[in-house]
Amino acid sequence: MAEPATTLLDALGPDMAAASGPDVALSALTPVGQITLRAEAACLPLASAALGVELPATANRFESDGARAALWLGPDEWLVLVPTHEVATTIARFDMALAGYHFSAVDTSAGRLGLEISGPRARTVMEKGCHLDLHPRKFGPGHVAQSAYARVPVIVLQRDERPTFWLLVRPSFSVYLARWVIDAMAEFHLAPIPTAREGGAPAI
Repeated sequence: MAEPATTLLDALGPDMAAASGPDVALSALTPVGQITLRAEAACLPLASAALGVELPATANRFESDGARAALWLGPDEWLVLVPTHEVATTIARFDMALAGYHFSAVDTSAGRLGLEISGPRARTVMEKGCHLDLHPRKFGPGHVAQSAYARVPVIVLQRDERPTFWLLVRPSFSVYLARWVIDAMAEFHLAPIPTAREGGAPAI
């Protein structure tokens, strides 16, 4: 059996676990295969059939079947997420399905690592570092955007209503970003301020 892939974020696993709690949790995503697909609009039905997941035509949306996902990044660009062992076969399917069209499907799996921020306070932590309007009326499950978090270029997507957010970031920025998020989560681990004792001085 192949050993699990190691990443720069592995050493921060204990710190992320220690910073997590019932309000908000932080973890590193298991490395996933990534394919950058550039194609004209006419390719969408064929590419979707080859992937088994619909490539969204609507801006800033993503579709997923749980194991694979297609993220809209631009009018002719999608980021396809698949299990790592499926990258080569998925590219081969695109090559067969889109033969005769102008397109490119490139393995970019080494280009990004992922962080997951989840829990009732996850949106609050996200809002500390991201300039996107993350209000549920504007950004909800199925939404994705390219933005910056803590001044680092990222791809942000919301997985579910909990909410659960993913941040996809270049490996060279991943440790800095994880430490920034850990710091942003600190307020949710602070002990409550003791109340004043009845008939006496405030508790210290």
